[in-house]
Amino acid sequence: RKSRYDNNNEQSPLIHQRTYFCKLKKNPHGGKTPVPFLVPCGPDMDFEMRRTQMASSDLWKASLKQPQGIKRKSRKNQSTNLFGERIGRLHVEKQDVDKRQGRKSKALRRAEKSAAKEEQAAVETELSKEKEEMGQEFEQTYGFAEEDMDAKRFGKKKGSQ
Repeated sequence: RKSRYDNNNEQSPLIHQRTYFCKLKKNPHGGKTPVPFLVPCGPDMDFEMRRTQMASSDLWKASLKQPQGIKRKSRKNQSTNLFGERIGRLHVEKQDVDKRQGRKSKALRRAEKSAAKEEQAAVETELSKEKEEMGQEFEQTYGFAEEDMDAKRFGKKKGSQ
């Protein structure tokens, strides 16, 4: 196809831009997976290259120069997302979670108190059982209860004073 801007009778290159969307339809051969079909939509454009002459090297270099103020210093560990928000990456040492103590709720405190009370009660029952066993051993060894000896001894001291 000839361009109306081309003085010599050479054909200028064309760039075709087409827009499609992918539509999934049933497989005509009876398969379970759908088959994608391209359906044309939107604008279709044909671009024509009218100017193919390159600039001189001096002009080309001058066009590529950028002012000093435009170029920013790159910052480490910082980037910008699609919305223009600045995102940074922090490097923090690994924390020992076991040593840290967070806030405790009332329910946890109540549970700790009840657990402490249960533990105290278990220790007291264990001690009373041991004391009872030791008293039985004393009675078997000496023939009388240890409490009787303590009562007699303290009773005499009270009377002598």
